[in-house]
Amino acid sequence: MMRKFTVTELSDFNGIKKPAYVGYQGNVYDVSSVFKDGEHAGIKAGRDLTIDFAKGPHTDDIFKNFPVVGALTNEKSLYEKVFTGTSLQTDLLLRLALGIVFFAHGAQKLLGWFGGYGWSGTMGYLTQTVHLAPPIAGLVILVEFFAGLALILGLLTRPAALGIALVTLGAAFTVHLPNGFFLDKGGIEYVFVLFLVALFLFVNGAGTVSIDRLIRDRYQRR
Repeated sequence: MMRKFTVTELSDFNGIKKPAYVGYQGNVYDVSSVFKDGEHAGIKAGRDLTIDFAKGPHTDDIFKNFPVVGALTNEKSLYEKVFTGTSLQTDLLLRLALGIVFFAHGAQKLLGWFGGYGWSGTMGYLTQTVHLAPPIAGLVILVEFFAGLALILGLLTRPAALGIALVTLGAAFTVHLPNGFFLDKGGIEYVFVLFLVALFLFVNGAGTVSIDRLIRDRYQRR
């Protein structure tokens, strides 16, 4: 009898400590021969690839080279219903959240939108109150605006996330750290969370719904 895999059970076979399995149109395939260290061409094992392959250039014939080891089921055990989370692409949600926050603040600083002080007002604050050198102050404004926009689009996500991580780290040490941790005291609580989200995106990249993914797929087809 063919073994049945739930989505959560399939995720355990990520090619790291166990064989690399993927789901496709209800079947589960052993792709360990191709997915080295659990990844191949930016695609990670332990997932149902049915939707991803429908968007890409591959055909069903590619799976004829891999053995079927089971069937993928939508059924969930009581354990899974209670303790497991969603399979939603949370990287997109995090990217949009961070991108919108920094684009909005960058637009305040660069263009004077949303009640901001614009370039000259912000430069005056950063250089005279925060005591940043003018080139650094200008770079902070540009990074917030353009890196925020890049994250929203999912374009050059890793460089954009790195820029934002450095900006938040700088803000933590120059402005917030003397006030302690908590947000209501002007502490580092908020910029600490922003820094960690930026670090996550720097490590993991844009995810599947992004311009970066389109560029990568086009490059791989060349």
